Amino acid sequence: MPVRRAARAHLALPALAAAALAACAGSRPEPAGCDLGRGPCAAGAGGTDVRLEISPRPIRSLRDLEVAAVVSRGGAPVEGAEVALELSMPGMYMGENRVPLAPLGGGRYRGKAVLVRCASGRRDWVAEVVVRPRAGEGGDGARGGGGGAGEGARTVGAGRGAAGEPAAVRVRFPFEVAE
Repeated sequence: MPVRRAARAHLALPALAAAALAACAGSRPEPAGCDLGRGPCAAGAGGTDVRLEISPRPIRSLRDLEVAAVVSRGGAPVEGAEVALELSMPGMYMGENRVPLAPLGGGRYRGKAVLVRCASGRRDWVAEVVVRPRAGEGGDGARGGGGGAGEGARTVGAGRGAAGEPAAVRVRFPFEVAE
């Protein structure tokens, strides 16, 4: 009998592992005290720091929004990077909403966005700033400085991308739209 119990327990392990991974795959909470609906938020990932501001406030669906990001690495402005804002709703596909941000100099980037309205009434969104450094710049956290992946921030990719270009860094900012 003990062998049968062990065999059954062995069969249950993959199901438990899958459940644990699914629980961990959810969105991470925003940085403590950070609310994009009230003002700018800052977070870092992979040695890259991002300060994000969306206006006007309160943030509402179906309105033109101004997006401003300041990107730095080791305290120095990140110049010439490809920077974009991706807006999504956790667990619900709302269509692709990717906004390229134009460089203004001094590590500042700006663009315009519009949030669609969710038919279910949900108001929780994630603004994810994607920073792809220009070739020759570190995007893998190998150089010092900058904030590490903190609450509400995560890094996607490490080292080099497919063609040897720097990997993209993604910094997440969960928020809610006003009614």
